[in-house]
Amino acid sequence: MNLFSTNKISKFMGEKELIRNLSFGLNLGEKLGIIGVNGSGKSTLLKVLSSEEDVDSGEVYKNRELKISTLFQNPNLPLENTISQFFQKNPNEKMKLIFKYLDLCEDMETGKDVSDEFDTISSEIEKQNAWMEEDKIKSILKELGINDLHLKLSELSGGMQKKVCLVNLLISDSNLIILDEPTNHLDINTIIWLENYLINTEKSVLLITHDRYFLERITNRILEIAIPDCIIYEGNYEYYLEKKALLEESKERTEAKKERFLKIELDWLRRQPKARTTKQKAREDRFYDVEDREKFIKQEKIELKTGESRQGKKILEAINLSKKFGEKILFQKFDYVFKQKERIGIIGPNGAGKSTLLNILLGKIESDTGNLQVGVNTKFGYFDQTSKDMNPEFRVLEYIQKTTGEYIKTETGDKISAGSMLERFQFPSKMQSQLISKLSGGEKRRLYLVQILMQNPNFLVLDEPTNDFDIRTLGILEEFILEFSGTVIIVSHDRYFMDRLCNQLICFDGKGNLDFFTGQYSEYLEKEKSKPKEKKIIQEPEKILQEKTNPKKDKELKKLEEKISELETKKQNLEKQISETSENYSKLQELNSEIQKIDSDLEKKIVEWENLSK
Repeated sequence: MNLFSTNKISKFMGEKELIRNLSFGLNLGEKLGIIGVNGSGKSTLLKVLSSEEDVDSGEVYKNRELKISTLFQNPNLPLENTISQFFQKNPNEKMKLIFKYLDLCEDMETGKDVSDEFDTISSEIEKQNAWMEEDKIKSILKELGINDLHLKLSELSGGMQKKVCLVNLLISDSNLIILDEPTNHLDINTIIWLENYLINTEKSVLLITHDRYFLERITNRILEIAIPDCIIYEGNYEYYLEKKALLEESKERTEAKKERFLKIELDWLRRQPKARTTKQKAREDRFYDVEDREKFIKQEKIELKTGESRQGKKILEAINLSKKFGEKILFQKFDYVFKQKERIGIIGPNGAGKSTLLNILLGKIESDTGNLQVGVNTKFGYFDQTSKDMNPEFRVLEYIQKTTGEYIKTETGDKISAGSMLERFQFPSKMQSQLISKLSGGEKRRLYLVQILMQNPNFLVLDEPTNDFDIRTLGILEEFILEFSGTVIIVSHDRYFMDRLCNQLICFDGKGNLDFFTGQYSEYLEKEKSKPKEKKIIQEPEKILQEKTNPKKDKELKKLEEKISELETKKQNLEKQISETSENYSKLQELNSEIQKIDSDLEKKIVEWENLSK
C-alpha cells in the first residue's frame, strides 16, 4: 500500500532554493533515510510531508489510511505537564486510558482515595480490551528508564525529555514514523534499543540521521537531497556509498566530455565569419546551452594540516582527580598522562559525568581532590555541546576574521586564510557573505567548529561533535582529526565516528567508576554484551512478607479471583442442568453452548490473573 507520493515538489526558504522538482513515494513497511548537507532542506521536507509546511509548487498525495507520528529535533513541550499528563494527550485512546490507569495506581500507592475513578478506568480498559497495551507500555518505559510518571517535564534533562518524546511517538496509533535526528542526546543503550525497535516494526519509517551505523541497519532506501538533483538509491547506506561513487565517476567523465566539446566549439566560433547560416546558428545555440549548464563539481579530498603551536614534553597530566555532586559520586582516583597524537574517546550513560571531566581537564571547574599539570605549550580548543552566541548581524567570513584573525599557519609554514578554511568546511565563497542570522542550526554549529579550528589548538576537546552535523561534514572532520598532530579527546555516542578515530576509551559506568579500554567502541559494546547478566537476588520469605504491598495489584487480583469463582460456579450449575435434561436435545445444545462461552471467558481471566500475579 502506497502511503504518500510527491510529484515535482519544490520549496524555497526566502530566496534560497531547497528542493527542486522532487518526485518520490513511500509504501507501507518501507524505511527510508534522508541525507544531505546542513541547510539542504531535509527537515523542511519532513515538515512538508507532515503538513506543517506547504510546497511552493508540485503536489503531495496522501493515502486516506495514512497516520503519521513525528519527532522533530526541537519539539515544543508543555513543560508544566507531568510525564503522565503529556502521554494522556496522545490521540491513541487506549494509551490515554492506560496512562490514566498507571497514574491512578501511583496515587493509590501514596494513600490517595481514587477508588471510584480507578474502577471506572479499569472497566473502560476492560471494555476496550486494552490490557495487553499495558504490558507494551511498561516494557517501553522500563527500557528507556522512565520510572516516575509524576515528574514534570521541566524537571527532566534534555536526554530524558527526548526519551519521553520517543515513548509518545512509539505508542501512537500510526503507520508512518517520521524522525529528525533521533539519536541526538541519547545514550548508546537507548540508541541500540531504538535501532532494534525500528528494524522490527511493521510501520514505515522516514528518518534523518547522521549516525551511519543507525542508517545502515535500519533503512532499505536512501534519498539524497541536493540541488539540482534529488536522487533515490534503492538500498541501505553501504549500497548508497557504492552507487554514489559510480555516479560521481560517470558525472566526472560526462563533465570532461562537455569541457572538450566547449573547447572545440569555441575554436570553431572564433573562426566563423559574421554572417550566420541556420545550421551555424543551431550549432551556436548548442554551445551556449552547454556553457550555461549547472556544472558538476567533484568533491575533492580536503587537506587540513594545521598547527604552528607545537606541544612540549609535558602535555597534560591528571593526578588523583575525583568529583561528586551532593551524594552522587561521578568519578574518583582518576590518573592519566596525556600523550601526543592520542585519540581518546570518553563514553558512558547521560549524566554520568563525562562533560564534567572535560571541564575539569580544561580548568573550567575544580575537582574535589587531586590536581592538574598543564604543559606550557598546551593550547586547548574546546568544541562544546551548546556553541557560544554569534552576532547574527555578522557575515560568515567577517565572524571568523573578527574572532580568530585572517589566517593561520600550517606545520610547513604555509598560510591558510579564513576564507579557505571556510570553503573546506562547506562554506563556498558565495555563502561567506551571508548573514549568520540566515544560517540553519547545523550551519551555525559548523561555523563554530571552523572558529575553534582557526584558533590553531594542539589539544582538541570535542563534546558530542556529531550532533547537528551532516554526514559530509563528519567525513571532513574525521579527515582533519586523522591528520591532526596534537592530542584529541572525544565524547560521543556515534559508533561510526568513534570507531574510525579512537582506539583508547575512558568508560564511565554511571555508578562513580571509571575504566580504561584499549580498542574500538564497537568492540567495547560487544564485550559488554557478552558479559553475564547480573543474577537477581532471591529474597527470603520473611523479607518478602515485610515488603510494601501493591494496593492496585491486590485489588485487581481480588476482582479477577471473584470473577473466576463466579464463572466456575455458573459452569457447575449448567453441568448439573445437563445431567437433569439428558433427553431434551435442543436444551442440551443450548446448555453446551453456554458452557463453551464460559470456558472461553474463564481461560481469558485465568491468563489475566497469571500475568498480573507474576
